[in-house]
Amino acid sequence: MGIGSRLKRIFRRGEEPVVEPIAELPRPEITPESASAENVKAKMDLVLTQLDSLSVKYNTLSEKIDRIERTLNEIYAIAKRSG
Repeated sequence: MGIGSRLKRIFRRGEEPVVEPIAELPRPEITPESASAENVKAKMDLVLTQLDSLSVKYNTLSEKIDRIERTLNEIYAIAKRSG
């Protein structure tokens, strides 16, 4: 049935429009077990993301400490030669 014929039927005077039922999509059942499993999965993803962030921060700090140690060793060597 085309849109034009539906509109004609809807706007005819004195007649009630014919409403065709819409097929409902099947909804997955949400059980307490599945809901808590989804919550645990989401929390684990969050924890893993935070661990990745901490790992990146640790690596950055480690690199900065290495540079500081090299600089201090260079300063110590210069001071030892000149002193």
